[in-house]
Amino acid sequence: MTSTTGDHLVRAIGLGGRARVVVAVTTGLVEELRRMHDPSPQVAAAIGRLATGALLLASCLEKVTDREPMLTIELEGGGPAGRLVATASPLGWVRATVSNPLAVTDPGDDGALEVAGVVGTQGQLIVTRDPGIGEPYRGVVELVSGEVARDLAFYLSESEQTPSAVVLGVRMLRQGRIGAAGGLLVQLLPGVSEDEAMSLTENIREIGAVSARVSEGELPKEWLARIFPEGCAILEEVPISFFCGCSMDRVEAALKLLGAGEIYSVMESDDDDGASVVCGFCRARYAVGEARLRELIVEVESELS
Repeated sequence: MTSTTGDHLVRAIGLGGRARVVVAVTTGLVEELRRMHDPSPQVAAAIGRLATGALLLASCLEKVTDREPMLTIELEGGGPAGRLVATASPLGWVRATVSNPLAVTDPGDDGALEVAGVVGTQGQLIVTRDPGIGEPYRGVVELVSGEVARDLAFYLSESEQTPSAVVLGVRMLRQGRIGAAGGLLVQLLPGVSEDEAMSLTENIREIGAVSARVSEGELPKEWLARIFPEGCAILEEVPISFFCGCSMDRVEAALKLLGAGEIYSVMESDDDDGASVVCGFCRARYAVGEARLRELIVEVESELS
């Protein structure tokens, strides 16, 4: 994992267990994703929001086996950025990628980054929860805004029947770097009264833009105090990191899944002596020589015989 100093999330329970909340600062992480993918400012904001949102949702997964649970969010909105994907774990790591990192749109009238313009608004949001046991659960909803946070809240309400508030923010500096990033997730659990729900909604509104709070130096625990003035119970604090997990073994396994015929095609079409594979998440490049490609073909054919 790559450490992003200062980035962390906090999980808590408020209102006597009737509300669940996760708050996170992700500035270093989002800046690392920006350096990795070298995207336009709009795409940097989009991928930063998506990665932060994936961390918030993944933190609610329970570890019930020795296998690590994971959550993946896919955005396919029909915009120029193409498909955006983020995978996260409750252990605090996340990775993210985008089909066209250089997509751009005109800024809004107030100069704000038009994330929906690059994401698109005509498509789907897909969330896959892999609990580490049994089959993964896949939920699909239509996009309602393309701004990520509202779409995630809609997914939680429609697909998981959990009324939720999601706030995500990414602030860019003039130099093009990420100045601040973070997010919060508040979910209403059984037993919440209408008055309690309205009070929580107002408290969240008063927090405003989380990126502004991060820029001002506020910590996640201070947001919790704003959301639950009467106090809440901290469940855990988790440091946040970027982690990909790609390796030559995984690259070769992926090539074998293509089949012998496709590996032959790769050998014929690649200008180099073999094949060059670039990881979409961390941009690491793997060179697989022609001799090794031929060995993979033999392995594929022997497994089929």
